[in-house]
Amino acid sequence: MKFRCERDDLLEAVQFASRAISNRATLPVLSGLRIKASGDGHVSVAATDLELTMQTAFLAGIDEPGTVIVPGRLFGEMTRSLGVGQVSVSSGDAEVEIGSGRGEFRVKALAPDDYPALPIEEREADGAGIEISVGAQALATALYQVVRSASTDESRQVLTGVLWELEAGNLTLAATDSYRLAVRSLDVEGGPPELKKVILPARGLSELARALQAGASSVRTTVKDNLIVFGIGGPEGAGESVIGSRFIEGEFPNYRQLIPSGYSNSLTVEREALLEVVKRVGLLAQNNMPVKMHLGSELEVSAHTPDVGEGQEVVDAEYKGEPLVIAFNAGFFNDGGSVIESERVVLEAGDGLKPAILRGEDDVNFTYLLMPVRVS
Repeated sequence: MKFRCERDDLLEAVQFASRAISNRATLPVLSGLRIKASGDGHVSVAATDLELTMQTAFLAGIDEPGTVIVPGRLFGEMTRSLGVGQVSVSSGDAEVEIGSGRGEFRVKALAPDDYPALPIEEREADGAGIEISVGAQALATALYQVVRSASTDESRQVLTGVLWELEAGNLTLAATDSYRLAVRSLDVEGGPPELKKVILPARGLSELARALQAGASSVRTTVKDNLIVFGIGGPEGAGESVIGSRFIEGEFPNYRQLIPSGYSNSLTVEREALLEVVKRVGLLAQNNMPVKMHLGSELEVSAHTPDVGEGQEVVDAEYKGEPLVIAFNAGFFNDGGSVIESERVVLEAGDGLKPAILRGEDDVNFTYLLMPVRVS
C-alpha cells in the first residue's frame, strides 16, 4: 500500500476513527486502526471494539492499493506531530513508513489476518434492514438532550443505553439513570409498520452526536437484527463517514408509566435566569447537598452546606398552585434545563417527593423527569 495526502486530511480521519478504540479491548489487535487505500482514490480509516465501529474516508493520491493495520494511539500521536503539508504513507515487510518533509518514520504494523471484519461490513453484505431518514441537526439536538441522562453504572448495563422506539414517521428516544429521565420524540421519514424497540449504548450515540454537530449535511440510518448503522454525509467528495453500534440486550424500563399526566402546581420562568441562579446557589450545595426551591408568587432558590456556607436568591416567575418546597440535585437540574430550547421553562410538581417535570413552555417533544431529594 502506498498513498500521498495532506496531513490534515489524514489526521482528521485518524482522530475520528480512533474514538472507537476501547481501552478495554479483549483482543490486542483491536487497539489498531485499519487503513485501506482503494483504487478509486479514497483512503478509508476504521476502528472497532466489536460493539462500536467508526469509519471515514478522504481523497488521496493512490500509488498502490492495499490494507494495513497500525497501532492506533501511536499512529494518531505521530500524525498529530507531523508538520502541515503533504505526507506519504506506505507499507511493507510488516511495517508502515510515514514521510513528511525531510523526515521518515517507521512503525511496526499489526497482523492484518488477526483483525476482524468490521461489523458495519455485514450491512453491506446484506442490504436488508429498516431505513429511516432524519435531519442531521435535528438528530444531533435530540441526542444532546437525551444521552446525558443515561447511567454510567455498568452493573445495570441496560440503563447505560438509550431506548429507541421506532415506528412509521416517528422516533422516540429515552434514557434514565433512575434519578432522572429524558424523553424526546421527533419526526422521521420511513420506519417500520409496527413499533420496534432497540437499546443503543450511550457511548456510541455520544460519538454520533459529536460527528453530526461537526457539520454533517445528512445522516442515513439502517436498523438491522443486532446492529444500527449511521451513514454521515460530509463535504462533497470526502466520502461518507460511518458509525455502527451493536444493541444492548435486555428490557428497558416502562418509562411511560413513570411520567405523570399532569400536576396542579406549575411554575413558569425564564430559562437562562433560572439556570444562572441554580448554578450560583448550587456552589453552596456541596457534599451531595441539594438546592431547595420555594415555589410561590416568586421562586426562591437556596442551599446550605454545614461548615461551608449558604446562599439564596429570588427569581421572578409565574406560579399556579399551592406554595411548595422541593429540592433537587443542582447538577441534574441544570443538565435538563440546559438542553431545553424554549426561552421559558415550566416546572410541574405534585409535592416534595413525587417526580417533577421540566419542559419547554412551547415544546411538547421533550420531557425531563427529575426525582426530588428528600429534605428534612
